[in-house]
Amino acid sequence: MKTVAIIASCDSKLQEVRHVKKFIESTGQRVLVIDISIGPRQVDAGDIRREEVIAAAGRQWQDVRDLSKGELMAIVAEGAEKLVPTLYAQGKFDAVFAMGGVQNTTVAVGAMKRLPIGVPKVVLSTVASGNRTFEPLVGTKDIVVMPSVADISGVNTVTRTVMENAAACVVGMVSYAGRPLGASGRLVVGTTLMGVTNDGVCSAIDHLVAKGIETIGFHSTGVGGRAMEELVAGGVVTAVMDLTIHEITSEYFGGGFSYGALNRLTALCEAGIPLLVSPGGLDFVDYPLDNLPADIDKRKYIRHNAQLAHIKILREEAPDVARIVAERLNRSVGEVTLLIPTNGFRKNTRPGEPLYDKEVDDAIVATLLANITTDRVIVKYVDANLNEEAFGVAAAEEMIAILKRRGKLDANFGR
Repeated sequence: MKTVAIIASCDSKLQEVRHVKKFIESTGQRVLVIDISIGPRQVDAGDIRREEVIAAAGRQWQDVRDLSKGELMAIVAEGAEKLVPTLYAQGKFDAVFAMGGVQNTTVAVGAMKRLPIGVPKVVLSTVASGNRTFEPLVGTKDIVVMPSVADISGVNTVTRTVMENAAACVVGMVSYAGRPLGASGRLVVGTTLMGVTNDGVCSAIDHLVAKGIETIGFHSTGVGGRAMEELVAGGVVTAVMDLTIHEITSEYFGGGFSYGALNRLTALCEAGIPLLVSPGGLDFVDYPLDNLPADIDKRKYIRHNAQLAHIKILREEAPDVARIVAERLNRSVGEVTLLIPTNGFRKNTRPGEPLYDKEVDDAIVATLLANITTDRVIVKYVDANLNEEAFGVAAAEEMIAILKRRGKLDANFGR
């Protein structure tokens, strides 16, 4: 028998909470109700009362109850972010479920993001539809988001169906899986890729996996790099081939489809883990076709799909982007290998292809070499395009050499 925590405002969603609680208990699981009410009406329906949630934020209900709704939401959100992980660590629940509108969703997902990957997390929300993105709801975590279709205001033909389906989702997860991800002590290599570096990076992954080294790819489009760095901090990923650092270019432009992974590479360099870096995707930025840069007429670009354009950066922009990378590499506390492909940093950048621009590529390389000031960064070259199998195999072999030097693999490994 497992315990499912329900995060909800019991003052406004008591009927719905009781219905979901009864449904989950009918499957043989226990329920722990965490009340995040902020309304004036006192409701003693939660196993964890709102006073406890607010106390976790260092405040007392009687001192804050007359604050504005926005101020109270901020306090209860802070309390939930601190209390929910503590309750999980104490073994009080095994999975978490939430339902509601903006208030319930915001508070609940903030707390869910503090839980390990693998802990079942389901939110049934009125804001999980329309012109909204997933970033505010899920961030880098494995939160299942389900639209409520109708407003969650009472138990009726529609809400009964969607609430029970959402509750059945979390019950199924906690019953048949629900194992939290944590540091295993094993060698696990993380790497970054996207569609335009896929062939090269996947050949590197295949090469390492064939030799028995677990390797995990992360999609470098605004969240993958962040997720990988979080897993490094958590001890899950223990070495990295950061072969697609395209998110740094989006950071420089302050927008684009792949924007969102700020300060990429910094945490990896400061972690001191075995690290190989390559400038994959550093030479372009991606923007929606309906929001192209004002100077698009002087740029080389291609339509990546029906929504996006891939745009080669300009010669004068290349040094600025490369200096960001060099500055972050200079923070390295351990040895880092910078592996540079000599024939393009992504698909479509070989001579004669639409995004080929040798001046841009050369400016990136020259700026990197001129601005890397630490001898902890070792520069090597591969005579290939980054998206070619030859580059991927070379990157994988270099990663193996790094792991041997760092004592993560036996010196005779692979012989």
